[in-house]
Amino acid sequence: MKRNKLIISLITVLITGSIIFYSCEKERILPPDYNTVEELYSVMNQWYLWKDSIADFDPNDYYSASDLLEDMRYLPRDKWSYISTQEEYAQYYEEGTYVGYGFGYSTDSEGKIRITFLYENSDLTSYGITRAWIIKKINGVSIDENSSIGTLLGADVIGTENTIEFESTTGTIVSETFSKKLITMNTVAYQQIITSGADKIGYFVFKSFIEPSKDELTTIFSEFKAQGVNELVVDLRYNGGGRMDVVSHLAGLIIPDNLDKKLFFKYEHNNDQSGENSGYFFEQDPGSLKLDKVYFIASKGSASASEAIINGLDPYLDVYIVGNDTYGKPVGMYSFTSRVSDLVYVPISFRLLNADDFGGYFNGLSADSYVDDDLYNDFGTNESTLKEVLYHIENGSFSSTKSSHDIYKKPIKEIRNLKDELGSI
Repeated sequence: MKRNKLIISLITVLITGSIIFYSCEKERILPPDYNTVEELYSVMNQWYLWKDSIADFDPNDYYSASDLLEDMRYLPRDKWSYISTQEEYAQYYEEGTYVGYGFGYSTDSEGKIRITFLYENSDLTSYGITRAWIIKKINGVSIDENSSIGTLLGADVIGTENTIEFESTTGTIVSETFSKKLITMNTVAYQQIITSGADKIGYFVFKSFIEPSKDELTTIFSEFKAQGVNELVVDLRYNGGGRMDVVSHLAGLIIPDNLDKKLFFKYEHNNDQSGENSGYFFEQDPGSLKLDKVYFIASKGSASASEAIINGLDPYLDVYIVGNDTYGKPVGMYSFTSRVSDLVYVPISFRLLNADDFGGYFNGLSADSYVDDDLYNDFGTNESTLKEVLYHIENGSFSSTKSSHDIYKKPIKEIRNLKDELGSI
């Protein structure tokens, strides 16, 4: 379904060395004698997308780069520019690791907190804990929709212990003490091939667009192709974004032959950096399913790179969104590695437009069929959003008559840093 929607981007990763162009990855080299405040001030004055809309600032008035960034952000529009450490940044985007327990969570319509997904090496899996289980207590404190779970679980340091009480979908109570550890993320959280009549439907839950995702995606698409998959469902409900080169890789595994080398998306910078405006083109992978239609399951947690893949394909393929409208982040970021500290500066640096020149929406991409996020069932054909997709594949129309006002409105989790984008603890 073609729609006049705008396209979104996410963070692009920079590599130390000379300037290199890898898809959307660009290194920016900072003068070595700058302190962190001066470094950030220089970056913002050159690359910040909204630099012409903010007041003048004197870096000599600031003692920290983080304080300067907070004042220079173009509010209320810019909710995303942030500063990270180099270690955390590389852990997430390059290695796909973080310190925690290895699961995500969300609020159901009754205000209960339920697990949305688990990584394979989460210690919770050894106790049979799955998606849809309820988090009842943390260290004896009862949990509800108003609880600050991240605060209750303490510092993200290996060995941090917490006693967590869960309730299974059948009412069984499990209370165990878990220690935070280095979690390795499998970004394909679930996959299945479903046979429906003559159709072979490939379904997978995709968690993040990070470097290790490329091999995971190549593997599952190889399986899909070997099994004759002719319909594709990409579940992005809990995907807060990631790298644009991974977006391009996923697109290359989907597109038909006639889209190879056609325009996928464009970057648009501030006036001072207009010379950096450029287009990026589809590169079809040899393992592509060569589809002319794709379904995306989405939510208000589907952000940035998740929206980029949807809108980049939309001018060319029949694209359907099931679930809820997406998050709405029609801008992207470069990262700038400090030369005088362990920091990485990540400001909003560009707009991302699709081949139809659409860009600039901040309310998300509209769903074609509104279905509540079914937190009561594990991933698979018993879950409501996938059921709705299968209904459309079988009948050529959607069954849901709900609007965006009819489905449960979960508290929107704003994406202000790497931990927010990660979407798990």
